[in-house]
Amino acid sequence: MSIPPGPPPSHEPYPQQGPYGRPGQPAPYGGPPQGWYAPQAPQKNNALAIVAFVMSLVCAIPLVPLILGIVALSQIRKRGEKGKGFAVAAIAIHGATIAFYGILLVLGLSGALDEGASPKRDTSGQVTGSGSVKVSDIRKGDCFNTNGDLAEYQDEDGGEASFSVRVVPCDQPHEGEAYAVFNLDNGTYPGTEKVTAMAEEKCAGTLLTDYVGKDPKLAEKLEVYYYFPQAATWALGDREVTCFLGDTSGASTGSARATGS
Repeated sequence: MSIPPGPPPSHEPYPQQGPYGRPGQPAPYGGPPQGWYAPQAPQKNNALAIVAFVMSLVCAIPLVPLILGIVALSQIRKRGEKGKGFAVAAIAIHGATIAFYGILLVLGLSGALDEGASPKRDTSGQVTGSGSVKVSDIRKGDCFNTNGDLAEYQDEDGGEASFSVRVVPCDQPHEGEAYAVFNLDNGTYPGTEKVTAMAEEKCAGTLLTDYVGKDPKLAEKLEVYYYFPQAATWALGDREVTCFLGDTSGASTGSARATGS
């Protein structure tokens, strides 16, 4: 009896098992299969960055969006959170907003934002045509209209005056008439209370009687007011006090100046 020959030997070797197991088989030691990666936790948005961005858009409390943006950047670096774009945008937007209002303040104090043409004057300086001027450019004898009610300035603490007035000829209806302009001494700002005391003392003295005379009826009708420098304008070199008369019952016509004054 003969034994039939077996199948020819295969020339394809069996796949060898590598150190990480066969393809598709779990790797030793419970590691992840080849080609697979463990999922990572998603990054969170930094809450402060979002709050700073929103506040910078609505122009909230000054400097708060700027501070929150800086704090948010620090937290993002430490925690690996998202939201850097929001924080940077908040800092940029609020920084630009602060700069914008700073420029407006400087322009307003300098009078660069005043509207309207300058008043026309004759050779003696009397106003013949109306126009807008800064408060610091009011001259003795000028009649003018303010942007607010003079009654607001009657209380003990005074009121916030506008930076400009509209000068008109005195034969036209007007609220105020300037009768004296003088400068305070240089030095550090003495404080609002001290400045107003000096202005009131001088405006109510001979400067008034020299301009209007001693007509008791006129004294009953008109009130004494004055523009005075505040701390912000004092720092810019403002030392000027302007004394003027005003009628709180409404606009008046004609000048209060006595003949020959």
